[in-house]
Parts: sequence; C-alpha cells; structure tokens
Amino acid sequence: MSDKEENQGALDTHVYTYEVCMLIQVIAEDEKKAKEQLDSQGGYVTSREVTLKDSVKLFNGKGE
Repeated sequence: MSDKEENQGALDTHVYTYEVCMLIQVIAEDEKKAKEQLDSQGGYVTSREVTLKDSVKLFNGKGE
C-alpha cells in the first residue's frame, strides 16, 4: 500500500493560537494566601476575552 493510500483517511488539522485575558477573583484572608490558592486551586472567572491570533494548517501527508 502506498503512502498516499495510507493517508487518504487522514483529517486536516490546524494549530490555533489564542490570546486569553481573564479576571479571576479569589476569596482569602490575605494576599499571600490568595496567591497560593490561585496557583493551587484557581479562582472564580469573572471576565474572559479570547482573541484568535493565528491558525496554521499541519502537514497531513496527503501531498496536497
């Protein structure tokens, strides 16, 4: 079986690059504990903006 025949079922795939800007709220006793909690457990997302920065088609072996 040729490489072309083997890859006929291959799906086109892309790499998508996003910029994500979020505001997170953390309930804690002080700033140090808030930072520790944010790093270990996360927090409450209060705002989120997502912007697509780039999309690149990956080589799928089809030769197209």
